[in-house]
Amino acid sequence: MRLSLKEGICLAGRLPRNDDVVMGRAGLLKAEDRDVLDAVVLRGQPVSSVARLMGVSPRVVRNRVLALSRRMGSRQFLDAARALPYLDAEDAAIAHATFCQGVPQRELCVKMGMTGHALRRRLDQISARIATIRLLKADSSGRNAETGA
Repeated sequence: MRLSLKEGICLAGRLPRNDDVVMGRAGLLKAEDRDVLDAVVLRGQPVSSVARLMGVSPRVVRNRVLALSRRMGSRQFLDAARALPYLDAEDAAIAHATFCQGVPQRELCVKMGMTGHALRRRLDQISARIATIRLLKADSSGRNAETGA
């Protein structure tokens, strides 16, 4: 039995089939990516009509939606999204642009006024903080489960 496009997207990205959760995660994406997901996944518009509006082939739209769903289901995306409130403003902006929106590093260097080397070092530091936050949150949720709190 063939799956609908929405079910295939959710399965490929290991996303829940709850529209609120999917669009909540999509809120962290670039506006144009969020619009494509909204049109195809939530509103159920045919890929061919979305492709025609974008001026690309339907295959490009399908691949883009699948790539976005994989990104939204990735550990890196989820960890960064959960850690954003715990990071300072500049680190949160860099993490959001890199891990959630997929902004290329060269573009981010120009936007942030940094060299490529400085950005890579900063990303390493941010990644370490995100990993620490993930571990602390996992540890505290495990402790709460044990104590019943």
